[in-house]
Formats: sequence, C-alpha cells, structure tokens
Amino acid sequence: MKILKTTSALALAVILTIACTSDPKGDEAKVSEAEEVTEAEGMEISVSSDEADMEFVGTKPTGRHYGIIALTDGTIKVNDGKVTGGKFVFDLNQITITDLKDDQENHQKLVGHLQSDDFFDAKNHPQVTFELVSVKSLNPEKTADEYDSYQDEMEQPAEDEKITELPKFELEGATHEVTGNLTMRGKTLAITVPAKINVSDNGIEAFTNFSIDRTKWGLMYGDESKATDKAKDQFIYNKVGVGFNINAKAENM
Repeated sequence: MKILKTTSALALAVILTIACTSDPKGDEAKVSEAEEVTEAEGMEISVSSDEADMEFVGTKPTGRHYGIIALTDGTIKVNDGKVTGGKFVFDLNQITITDLKDDQENHQKLVGHLQSDDFFDAKNHPQVTFELVSVKSLNPEKTADEYDSYQDEMEQPAEDEKITELPKFELEGATHEVTGNLTMRGKTLAITVPAKINVSDNGIEAFTNFSIDRTKWGLMYGDESKATDKAKDQFIYNKVGVGFNINAKAENM
C-alpha cells in the first residue's frame, strides 16, 4: 500500500487585500450556504503544525501587514489517485505579524485587534476551519489560456451530446473545481474555487488562490461599503484573497 507523507508546507493565505490601492486579484469564490460533508473514502494523511500554517496580508489604502496563523490540526484523504476530502483547523490565539516581528509593542496591539470582536472574536470563536465537500475534475490537459480554443472544439458535439461550458479562470492551469465549508467567527459558508491538483506516484501537488468578501462572515471592521470618506482612509477593503499550496511527497512506495 502506498503511504503518503506531507513533507512540505500547506499554506492557506488569508489576505484582506494584496495591493495597497486595490482589491485582491484572482478568481472570486462562489459563496453559498454551508453544504453537507459526507464521509470521504481513501487513505487519510495527517498534516502537522510544522508542515502547514495560515498566512494573511491585511491592507488599507495607505499600507498593509503580513502575518501567520498556526495550524492545529490537518488531514487530507486520497483514493484511487484522487483527493476525496480534507479538513484544516487554524488557531486564532497563535497569530504572528511577520512584518512587525521587531516591533513587539505594535505587534501585540495588532494581534490583539485581530483577535478582538472587531475582527475574528477569538475569545468566542478561537478557530478558523476549512473542510472539503467535493473536488470536481475540469480538464487537466488544458491551461487557462487554452480554455477559449477548447470551447471552440466543443461547439460541434456529437448528436445528443450534452454541451458543458468550461469555466474561465484567472488561475492559469486550473484542473479542478473545489467546494469546501469555510468557518470564521462562528459562521460557516460554502465556497467553490478553481485549483491546480496533481496526484501521482510521487505525491500530491495542489494550489489555488481566490477572493472572498470578509463581511459575509461577520468581519465588519472598516467595512468599505459604509465608509463615508474613502479619501481619509476610513476603510479596509472587503475582499479577502485566499490561497492554498500543498506539496506532499510519497514514501514507502
């Protein structure tokens, strides 16, 4: 039996905005009500806190901060060469602001603010979780730049063949569409996003980045839609950029 062991980090990047003067780039996640998670088949792989964390960049028009939220528990399931499930839990009481590591006073102030009711309300909701619901294959042979030409090829299907429109993504080379339940501040919503996933005899590689509206999860501080004067820097962009990066290598083949 093949046993996979994660040997490099799984990174979940949660970014309030990734540019100083604009919303984050990338595909916007489809957000819907939380979906039922069924028991996934396959081999379960554990991911330790040394192998994964959550990164974030928070931005307003005049600046930004980078940080890390520690993983407390992570698993991923693989069956017959396919990712079938997974769950990742992050501890909001273990936040590090990377760019303020040499300024402990401001570091503690910002960490405290993020943990407060203005943002994550870590006292009442100490964790952020992401749990896979489904992983749908797209067309692993095509990159995002080739989607248009691929769709042209599909314009003349065989008789009675159903035409399925291939999604167009910012994420170049997307091979799958992933749906999972994201829980923050006690609220769970399902998100559907593109991803690049490759499962081989050598292990698992996966990557995705996308954006969500943080206010849908109740992170309302500095809500840009309620800012009365954006020129005076009275808001934080509502879009949140998110990214996963997995590189798991196989052992004991």
